[in-house]
Amino acid sequence: MALAPLMPASTRGPRPLRIVVLDDDSVFRAVLARMLGRIGLEVAATCSTIDSAKRQLEGGTIDAVTVDVVLRGESGLDFLKWCHQAYPRVVTVLVTAGSEKGARTGVDAVFLGAAALLTKPDSRSITGFEAELRRIFSDGVRHLPAVAPKTVSGVGKRLNPANRHELLAVGASTGGPPVLLKLLKGLPPTFDVPIVITQHMPALHIPYLAELLTQQSGRRVTVAADGIVVQHRVAYLAGNGKHMLVERRGEQLLLRQSDTPPEHFCKPAVDPMFRSVAKVCAGSCLGVVMTGMGTDGALGAQALRDRANPVLVQDEASSVVWGMPGAVVAAGAADAVYAAEKMPAGILEWMGFAPRGGTTR
Repeated sequence: MALAPLMPASTRGPRPLRIVVLDDDSVFRAVLARMLGRIGLEVAATCSTIDSAKRQLEGGTIDAVTVDVVLRGESGLDFLKWCHQAYPRVVTVLVTAGSEKGARTGVDAVFLGAAALLTKPDSRSITGFEAELRRIFSDGVRHLPAVAPKTVSGVGKRLNPANRHELLAVGASTGGPPVLLKLLKGLPPTFDVPIVITQHMPALHIPYLAELLTQQSGRRVTVAADGIVVQHRVAYLAGNGKHMLVERRGEQLLLRQSDTPPEHFCKPAVDPMFRSVAKVCAGSCLGVVMTGMGTDGALGAQALRDRANPVLVQDEASSVVWGMPGAVVAAGAADAVYAAEKMPAGILEWMGFAPRGGTTR
């Protein structure tokens, strides 16, 4: 169900996003509540138990909940399951410990419906934690209406499918992992085009996400390393807290990791990846932008299309938040819009494997 701009249609307007904090650490609850207030959200309540958080959702209009994955004698995953059954429009953001176990639990939670993940900060990472909060809730704070209609207006020249198939470049954020899995599972084994993916997610969680996507999709997914040569039938995830870039060496494409500043409060971000692909691929790459908050990917999509590389976006109805794909549409940089379940077919069509379909520009 679409959640942009993170509040029911009947309440869209000037009011801030109302959020509940669920955490059994009283000090962290207070710190988190102050941060959320600074970025423009209304903290409706701070809760130490699942029962108290449930009462808050049952008693008022709540748009989002931050959920500690480990509570005293309770599991945040239990609350997550209940919330998404009882209140499917409420956005849940999971807060995990900075450990391998916490990372695995967090990624599992995303596939249960959590919109985003955060790693609990220490004194060195507290500033970055607040920046990540700001990114995650950016659309809700800005009170953005849907940035474009579900159909794409006819602006500019429609591109043609590529004659060469060098690369598929994908960007996603809030709600992205489940649709990434759907995309990878939907591509047939004969689809051998390399895939580069930037998914907004803390670096700690990326290796397990790659592992899980590999296990469930049957396609090899690995965390990108600096200087490696791109191989057919492999998908590469941006990781290590760095932007993933693509370079060319003769007929080969190489991956690079960049430690330049965050863009759109994100590192890795989609725009740097798309810009690098645009530099080395002309008419031989397809860009895809899927569910996510904010506008990351819109400028990069324009760069791709300037080099004759078509761009597809996920539709509003199947997006958790239509911020990123909607921004691409608003910028006039989308060639077609597909529901999540139709995106694999759309990729095959627009890479020249079959006639085109979908809602086109």
